[in-house]
Parts: sequence; C-alpha cells; structure tokens
Amino acid sequence: MNRKTRLLKRYGGLLAAILLIMVLAACGASQKYVLRSEQDFQRAFNDVYFQGEAQMEAPVKYGRIDLLSSEYAIEVDSPENFHEAIGQALHYAKETGKKPAVAFYILEDEPGHREKLKYAVWLCNYYKIKTWFINEELKKARKK
Repeated sequence: MNRKTRLLKRYGGLLAAILLIMVLAACGASQKYVLRSEQDFQRAFNDVYFQGEAQMEAPVKYGRIDLLSSEYAIEVDSPENFHEAIGQALHYAKETGKKPAVAFYILEDEPGHREKLKYAVWLCNYYKIKTWFINEELKKARKK
C-alpha cells in the first residue's frame, strides 16, 4: 500500500465522523441573519418584530415604503441618513394614513453613530414619529 492509501485507511473514518458532526451542528444551529445591507435589516426586523406580516417595499406616490404594517409606515435607515429617514416616514404616513415610524440600524459601530442615533431618536420623539433600534430588537429576539 502506498502512503496515501494507508493515511486514508487510518484517518478516513475520523474525517468522515468530523464531517458528519459539522453537518449535524450546522443543521441544528439557530439561524442568524446575515446583515450586510439595509434590505437585510428590513427583512430581519420584519421577521422578529412583525413575524413577517409587514409588507416590504410597498409602493406609494413618489416613493417606496420599506415596511408597511397595519399601524405604521416604516422607513429603515442608518443614523447617518436620519434627515432623509424622518422626511420619508412623514411622507409615507401622509400617503397611507398610517403612523410615521423609523427603524434605525447600525451596520458598523463607528465613532459618532451612537450620538447621531440619540439625536435622531430625540428628533423623532419631538415630531411624534415611532422609532426602533433594529440591532436591539434582534438582540432581544435572540435572547428569547
């Protein structure tokens, strides 16, 4: 027998067992969301908060609502774009007759993002716009 055959015979069963364990672990592991884009955050937030019931990307005059629930017209955005998010939420609320809402997310926690988020939430409260922080909502859902 050559060296490769001996090694395969000796360790082949071990490699197969390790591969089987990895496959079983992957199947049994809880699925986490891959959050790389605004749309990923929209989908994850819809799933954990609205149980997938909110309409995604609902068209309205001069725009598209990220999430439309039975109660809210929701703009999903990062704190970097809070100006636009607030304006869009108000526009979508007017078009649908729903309450305005913004769901903020932070993709990469960089200096200044938390301060902008705090200010954006304060501003939304001032204008009576419902807010969520998607990162926290997903964290809460994982703990359940």
